[in-house]
This record gives sequence, structure tokens and C-alpha cells, in this order.
Amino acid sequence: MTDDPESNGPPSRPRSEFEIPRWVEILNKLAVPLLAAFATIGGTWLSLYISERNNLRETLNQREQAESSLRSNMFSQLVNPMLEQTKEECQKRAADGTCVDSEEKQVARERERADRITLLAELLALNFHEHFELGPLLRYVDRLPRQTAENRNRLRSVARKVIGRQIASLGRNGSGSCASSQDAAPVVASPVVEMWLSSTAEEAGRGLQTCFAEQPSDGKTVNLKCVRWDTDLSKFDVAPLVVRSPDCRDQFELRLYDLNWETQTVGASAEPPPSAPAGKRNSGVVTPGDSYDTVDFTVSPYSLPFSDNTLLRSGNRFGVYIRRVEPRRIPCRPPTCDPTTVKLLLYFVWFPKDFYPPLERPTNFVDVRKALKLEPDDSRP
Repeated sequence: MTDDPESNGPPSRPRSEFEIPRWVEILNKLAVPLLAAFATIGGTWLSLYISERNNLRETLNQREQAESSLRSNMFSQLVNPMLEQTKEECQKRAADGTCVDSEEKQVARERERADRITLLAELLALNFHEHFELGPLLRYVDRLPRQTAENRNRLRSVARKVIGRQIASLGRNGSGSCASSQDAAPVVASPVVEMWLSSTAEEAGRGLQTCFAEQPSDGKTVNLKCVRWDTDLSKFDVAPLVVRSPDCRDQFELRLYDLNWETQTVGASAEPPPSAPAGKRNSGVVTPGDSYDTVDFTVSPYSLPFSDNTLLRSGNRFGVYIRRVEPRRIPCRPPTCDPTTVKLLLYFVWFPKDFYPPLERPTNFVDVRKALKLEPDDSRP
């Protein structure tokens, strides 16, 4: 029996030992082309990304420039006719004698001018309410000679629409209530408070009125009764309307007086209420009267949140605005509306702490950075 020569020879190495060097050599040869390909692809993608961002930025800049130019031209076209005086219009027509006309033509011309300026004021309010304080202009248009009730209603409706937009853009304020069951008077501490002012239609036509609360508030809605200013209030159960800020730092008594239903204006004052009891002075609420002085202002249909607001020493800001008028249509016929009662809905609004009106510049930029969640860089000198 002979031995197998292969079984007596040296043991053969595994096949994988021959494959590894070969694959290493192949990968070594392909490494440079692969790296070059990846670099080319990455560079191309990065170049396209940067180009796309630049194109987007350039497009946005061009759009902003075009919009700014359009708004500038539009503003000029709207404002110039409003600044044009009747006397100047007459001087332009003096050559052909059209300025010397009958009283009828003069009245018709004044009405036509009132209609035109009312339309321009509406366009200004809707398109530029964020950039300018338009209240004085809107009040001027409201009192134009030969101004019609229809134009006034349209103008006031546009103003309420702008008020709604600006209040909505404020966002949500921090909720909180400082009201306590131990308070002697009804206390309102909600970020937005609805105040309904109501009166009989007969008394509303007799002159200015004063408004007061007769029952405690639920903290978000207050019903105020309005009577003629010289009415003896001793026969009514008058409850002071005490308002506190949601952060408990400010407190005052809100008074409403000189309500004119025809012009829809009402005088308001924020006055320090009676001193708080000694046991509550350490409750975190600023002692009444220490944080601000008495504030007087007038609420009109053209009081807009971005321009008509009050800044207190504590940094809190508030405002009062007209949101609804009833009856909304004239003539008013039941059951659609009640012709015997007139109502006015006011919003008392506490502004967010980080709000700055577009017409103001913040005085403390550290607060701005904190509001934007940007930590200040202490390394800068």
C-alpha cells in the first residue's frame, strides 16, 4: 500500500489568504478615483446649495425692494390728495371760473371730496397701520364737512378690523390671576378683559354718560351700566372696577366717563385704588400707587393698539380699544337687533412683556436679547 504524495506534502494555505492582498491592492488603486469622485460630487452639491441660497436671498431682496418701492409710491399717491386743500383746488380752477358756483354745487363738491378722502383713509389704514400713527388722520376724516354717516360707519368698521389684526399679532400673554376671594372689590386680572357698556337708546341721546359696574366680574367679562353724567349714583350699587396685571405688579381702578354714543368716544382714567390691607402688602403685589401715577386718556373708534397704549413704570403696557358697537345697522328693527338698547364692547388688553411698538425703540437691548433667547456675549468689551 503506497502513501498519497499530496498527504505528505506541506499543508496548503486557505484561499482567503490569497484574496486579502488582492482586494487590498484593488482598493488601493480605486481609492484615489473614489475620493476624487466623492470630492467632485460634494463640491458640486455644495456649490449648487450656495448658489441656490444666494439666488433665494437675491430674490427676496428684489421682492423687498419692489414691495418697498410699491408701498412708497402707493403711500405718496394716497397721502398727496388728502393733503390737498379745498382752497388750492379752487385756485387751480380759478382760470375757468368753476370755483365760483352755487351753494348746491359747493355742497356736492364737498361731499365728493369727503367720499374720496374717506376711501383714501381706508386704504391707508389697511395697508400702513403697522408703520404710522393713523389715529389723528382718521379722526380728521371722520369730522370732514359734509361727511356722511355711511362713510363714518365704513371708516370705523375698517378701524375695528385693524384693531383686531393688531391684537391678534400680539400673541398670547402669560396667563395668571391675582384675584383673591378676600378682595373687597371685584378684581380683574386677565390678559384680555371684555367690557360691555350698555345704556337705553333714549338716555344715550341726552348727552354724555358715565359708566360703572353693579355686580362682581368673573375676571374676563365686565358689564357696565351707563347713565347720564349728572345722575345721582347713590341709588345704585356702584362697585369700583379694580384691574391687576397678570404678573401682579400693577393694580389700579379703571373709571369710564364722558361717554358720547354719537362719536363713540369715552374718557378713561387709571387711578390708584385705596391702599391694600396691611396683611396683603407682602403678597408680591406692588403697593397701589407706588408703580405709576394717574393716567388719563380717551378711547375712540380710531385708538389702535400699536400706537395708543400706556407704558407703566413697571414695564407693563395696557390699552383699551373698541371692538364692537350695537346696533350695527341703522335703522334697527327687531328681532334682528334691539332698538331700545345701545351697547359698546371694549377690550382691555395687557400687552406681552417683550412687545415693543413699531413706532418705539427699546431702551434696554438686554431684554430684547432675552426675549429672542439670545445669550449676551460676556467676552465682548
